[in-house]
Amino acid sequence: MSENKTGKYLKYAIGEIILVVIGILIALQINNWNEERKVDFEVVKTLAEIRSNLISDSLSIRETRIKKVEDINIQYRVIHELENNNIPYDSINYHLGRVMLARRIVLVDNGYQLMKKFGLERLKNQKLRNALISYYTNSIKKILDDTADDDFEFIKVFLPYVRSYFRDYSWSKQGVPTDYEHLKSDQYFLTMLKVNIKNEESTLEQLQYAAKQIQHILPMLDERIKK
Repeated sequence: MSENKTGKYLKYAIGEIILVVIGILIALQINNWNEERKVDFEVVKTLAEIRSNLISDSLSIRETRIKKVEDINIQYRVIHELENNNIPYDSINYHLGRVMLARRIVLVDNGYQLMKKFGLERLKNQKLRNALISYYTNSIKKILDDTADDDFEFIKVFLPYVRSYFRDYSWSKQGVPTDYEHLKSDQYFLTMLKVNIKNEESTLEQLQYAAKQIQHILPMLDERIKK
């Protein structure tokens, strides 16, 4: 102070403080950047798991669709023969083993549930985020709801009928009525098949839509994972 150097040292002190602050800010920024890299790495791993889940879903949906189309066509055949009074006919027992089958499907959402824990907002691609939300919260729910309806019809409607009017039944293999003549004239059985076939066609539509969604989502996932 006696040498009038206060201003000089004050400027020096301020400069030191500024450098320290800048150093702290840089260190914080580097730390945040490292944390973001770690989180992004985990997000990419999770997206890879979602991709694997979707491929598994796609295969399950494809297999279920093939079998369900066959089931539906067989039901149409049985309805046609019933309405034309042509029962019994060749393959009738096999066909009666295939009507009103409840085909359950397993769909996997492990990756999506993990992504929800990270926070879906971490997916910057809004189109991808919306597509995943739509598939996992809407499409899967509709498939499972429709499948549950098919299951209900099979357990609560078809099986009680089988116990009363069939002398033998093996799931997807054969159904042997006690009296073919009774079956030909049983309007309840015919109506039961017609109601069920509409339920199954609804399930098939949901499966087809979900399959299209998966094909739409996979390229977006691949692009994000590569980045």
